[in-house]
Amino acid sequence: MSVRVAILGAGFWARNAHVPALRALPDVDLVACAAATLEEGRAFAVEHQIPAAYESLEQLLDEAEPDILAIVAPDDVHAPAATAALERGIAVFCEKPLANDAATASALASLQDELAAVATVGFSFRFSPALQQLKRDVETGVLGEPWFIELYEHNPQFHPLRGRPMNWKGDPAHAAAGALFEYGSHVVDVARWLVGDVTAVSTSFGRVRSDAQLDDIGTLQLRFGGVATGILVSSWLLAGGFPGIRVRLHGSEALGEAVLDESVGGETYVRIGDDARVRESIELDRVTGGISGYTRRHYAALVDAFEGGAAAGLPTLRDGAATQAILEAALQATERWASVGAS
Repeated sequence: MSVRVAILGAGFWARNAHVPALRALPDVDLVACAAATLEEGRAFAVEHQIPAAYESLEQLLDEAEPDILAIVAPDDVHAPAATAALERGIAVFCEKPLANDAATASALASLQDELAAVATVGFSFRFSPALQQLKRDVETGVLGEPWFIELYEHNPQFHPLRGRPMNWKGDPAHAAAGALFEYGSHVVDVARWLVGDVTAVSTSFGRVRSDAQLDDIGTLQLRFGGVATGILVSSWLLAGGFPGIRVRLHGSEALGEAVLDESVGGETYVRIGDDARVRESIELDRVTGGISGYTRRHYAALVDAFEGGAAAGLPTLRDGAATQAILEAALQATERWASVGAS
């Protein structure tokens, strides 16, 4: 029996990541959609051969009767849509961030726990072979004790000269932060997944575009529960190919470096000794499907969990809430600048 999926949202990521990912999976049917307007939803349905488009989320959930709702809409829609689906017993794939504030995200995580619901947040880069290899190296002690982690996610999606026009992601009416939420949330999750709980942050934001209302570049310093510290940079202006992720985990025994970037041929993972020489370059599985590849792997895990599988590695709403708490702290972190005197 096929798993019925409905999608809320009709933007770039819905079109280019979620729909191809779902189409690539066996025994999954994309049965319905809804968008900001009925006209937009109908156009999306025609474009992607989706049987039905609905005027509202409530109609979509009640009339289409999906098994899973994919929420690929602006950030302010995530929490109410996830709540509506979970309360109807519908599984959820909610794109990141889970909510625009930590309290709402925590309430959603509690709802998932209370209902024992199947739900996940869109931290799909956990399904990267390079990052999964880095995770194994951390867990097996190959790198030794984690000392320092460098995390980067950037590509010039909204570069003022060569990128796309800014959309709702830069609008404070829909998003509580810019590149920090849209890109940084991915690597914040990776930091927690690899090293553990983040206990404190310090933040610096840059606005480069002339029309910027939110951050174009976000820089965080991170402290973890043990000796480990780290730095994170997120931006939708800086050079890089999708997804533009680089993670360097410095341990007491070795450095593990994972790169996810189409401009360097996809993914690489190397172990580097304390003499700065590459010890091993690890051969990885290739993720096919372009920008939909990681999302496809994520959906496969979600469908397996929906059908009673172990849900191993599936990011939960509790993971989304923990990441949101870090992002909210980053928004509130006080910058302390010391003036540099003349030499």
